Amino acid sequence: MVHQADTKVQAGVNEYPQISRKKRLSRGQSAVEFALMSTLALAVMLIGVQFALIGQAALAVSQGASALARYAAVNPGTMGPNSSVSASSLPSAAQQLLSSSILTNSGGDLTVTVASYTGTTTTTTSAPGYTDRAVVSMSYNAASKIFLPSSTLLGITFPTTLTASDSQMYE
Repeated sequence: MVHQADTKVQAGVNEYPQISRKKRLSRGQSAVEFALMSTLALAVMLIGVQFALIGQAALAVSQGASALARYAAVNPGTMGPNSSVSASSLPSAAQQLLSSSILTNSGGDLTVTVASYTGTTTTTTSAPGYTDRAVVSMSYNAASKIFLPSSTLLGITFPTTLTASDSQMYE
């Protein structure tokens, strides 16, 4: 007894036709296009994540400057009327006001400058009163947040230093 498949092979009929050359080339073209587009999409996503990390740190520095200015105004003399210190030198209550995302390197990446000014002038005072204001400036070295090459990437340069300043009237 002869099977039907055997008769097809004997007759020169192939049960599994060959894929045409055009279809094989289009599959290769699709693979190349996917490789190119996925590489580009990955690069765009990584740059977006990098800007998100830097943006989050910038917001944390801005919020920290505002919180520390309020702390300095409510608690005069606890941070020093005119001083520049690292975050690790701040009182523990003031450190708790800062985001943990900017207290990297044990607070060594963050510099806090506190100044007390007489009223609305630019004259500093060492004994602030109720009409005086506390000004807090913060500078954060964001180099630890940058995971992409720090050189110009596709014309994009990432900031490595983030600064913020805020002032509050003494209470």
